[in-house]
Amino acid sequence: MNRHTPHNEALWDKQTPETFVLSYDRIFHDSQEAIMITDCHSRIVSVNPAFKSITGYDESEVIGQTPSMLKSHYQDPEFYVNMWASIHKDGTWRGEIWNRRKNGEIYPEWLSISSVKDDNGILINYVGMFSDITLRKNTISKLQLHAQVFSNASDGIMITDKQLKILSVNQAFTTMTGYTEREAAGHTPRLLHSGLQNQYFYIKMWERIHTTGFWEGEIWNKRKNGELYPEWLSITTMRDDKGTITNYIGMFTDITERKLTEEHLKYLAHYDKLTDLPNRTLLSELVNEAITRTLERKRKLAVFFIDLDRFKMVNDSLGHNVGDKLLQQVAKRLSSVVRKDDIVSRLGGDEFIIVLQNLQEPEEAILIANELISSIKRPFSVDDNELYINASIGICLYPKHGEDFETLLKHADLAMYQAKIQNGGYQFFNESISSTFLRKLDLENELRWAIAKNQFTLHYQPQVSSETGHMKGMEALIRWNHPTLGPVSPGEFIPIAEETGTIMDIGKWVLKEVCLQLNRWLSASFIVPSIAVNLSARQFLAPDLASSIHDIVYQTCCDPQHIVIEITESSSMHDIESVLPILHELKSFGFQIAIDDFGKGYSALGYIKQFPIDILKIDKSFVQELTSDTKSAVLTKAIIDMSHGMDLRVIAEGVETLEQLDCLRTMNCDMIQGYFIDPALSAEQLETLYLTKDEQISCQQSSLAALSDHP
Repeated sequence: MNRHTPHNEALWDKQTPETFVLSYDRIFHDSQEAIMITDCHSRIVSVNPAFKSITGYDESEVIGQTPSMLKSHYQDPEFYVNMWASIHKDGTWRGEIWNRRKNGEIYPEWLSISSVKDDNGILINYVGMFSDITLRKNTISKLQLHAQVFSNASDGIMITDKQLKILSVNQAFTTMTGYTEREAAGHTPRLLHSGLQNQYFYIKMWERIHTTGFWEGEIWNKRKNGELYPEWLSITTMRDDKGTITNYIGMFTDITERKLTEEHLKYLAHYDKLTDLPNRTLLSELVNEAITRTLERKRKLAVFFIDLDRFKMVNDSLGHNVGDKLLQQVAKRLSSVVRKDDIVSRLGGDEFIIVLQNLQEPEEAILIANELISSIKRPFSVDDNELYINASIGICLYPKHGEDFETLLKHADLAMYQAKIQNGGYQFFNESISSTFLRKLDLENELRWAIAKNQFTLHYQPQVSSETGHMKGMEALIRWNHPTLGPVSPGEFIPIAEETGTIMDIGKWVLKEVCLQLNRWLSASFIVPSIAVNLSARQFLAPDLASSIHDIVYQTCCDPQHIVIEITESSSMHDIESVLPILHELKSFGFQIAIDDFGKGYSALGYIKQFPIDILKIDKSFVQELTSDTKSAVLTKAIIDMSHGMDLRVIAEGVETLEQLDCLRTMNCDMIQGYFIDPALSAEQLETLYLTKDEQISCQQSSLAALSDHP
């Protein structure tokens, strides 16, 4: 169609030069682009209102100026050289340039410059038209930034249309799933389904997305290579201005490492690292579950508290590495004895818990307890060491002995303690055990204050010559008479004192009281033989033991020769390397040293020659069998002969009959001690029955008293 119709031509003919001028003027003033007109020498002759809006300059401020007044100096000189070269050559230039507003702000603009010539081709003007592209630049920057974030994000990103067809994915998506954008495009996210979530899971997911526009949670998906992996996924709904759904954006993180860490932390929180057995935390959960099942099945449940006997000696003598390996072997043996549904747990140290489920009769627990003990008694081989240990087992039954985990564990522990007192084996919990434990607690508490409340006294058991019956020594023995509990046997409270550490203070008190009593007797002119004071194995743990003993004796002005330090064979042989220096130090101070309970332990006789001892005491177990067991008599005679050959004095303790005394006399035993002679006596009783005064000292003291009465 020809646009120059007669009608159009008629209209065209009606346009006058004035009309054109008015049209251009309206365009010039209404244009959103800034327009700047210069003469041929680049002096500004006119600008439109948009110029002021963009630059901030009024027309009156720029007329006669050159456009260089807008320079930001952001472009180098070469930029302008190339610009004017293009204008001179082609009559035009367009491009991006940075200029400066009146307020000093630098901004980007899109500028086009055209040269205007007359009909003869003579240059008369330059026209510059530009727009502020700050917003566009920011938009482009944001888009570029968003694109970079999308591409470089560590999270996998997937954009779908509203039909869930994948439109775009980022590099992290490809890294995690193995699918490139080309492979994923056009598919739905079902491409990644692992099959681990059921249909109900996805129904609930999309219900929430449709309701709130958002969902996030843990989900298992499948990589291209078929590997299943966990991810943390968030799905966001995108809508347009009218609220219509346009897209869905899925962002996810591979949480495999986190899940592994969580599993490891869960393992550490619930399992013993050394043996891989459940620890106390998990055991509590398992027992509670087992109690529920036991109730449902109307069966019984047994809790075993197992403590290893002699483990500490292995650990201390061979090191923790061997001890740890031994515990690992014990754990395997325990697990091999019990049934598949039973629970084996390690509380810590050498303590294990076994829970027997689905029992019909208590006798089943006894059978398994015997199997466990037999299994533990078999030798263990650890780093070329053949090790022998035993086990003490406390047993309690649900619901007879408790209805919750803590009560069952406590009662099994008490029963185990009773089994240990009885030298191993197993022991069922009963009320008397609970009473015994409560008494032990009372004694433990009261024992801490016994010295301060003056509840201890000392008794002295005579040690007499087997030939003459004259007293040649005595042993100081502690007695505790509690105001409400009554007399408490040393056999009951001394182990508690050793266990709690109060034996340290008790030992110092005994030595000091012996020294004070010795001074009282000597001041009264009594002839006093040496007094034996017992040291426990626990006291040897004190690094200053020898010096503290010396200080007590020195401060009370006693002669160390009057004191016999008595140690048991078992405590002296337990850690010979640390005990020997202490004994030599005590010997250097002048103390006498005695080995008590000799023959009760299983130490090599060769060790005895290393000890700086003066006296050897035969254990009462040999003395009790002297007249009934030929072997005991032979061993006793051998010990006495060996001791005499080493210039040691021999004391037989626990002598209770005349027959035993006669037998010891024939063996040339030096001294005897026991109930046949006398039990432990108070200081006053001993003084009356055994001590005699030195007549020479008494006469001297009487003469001095007489002289003092007559000036």
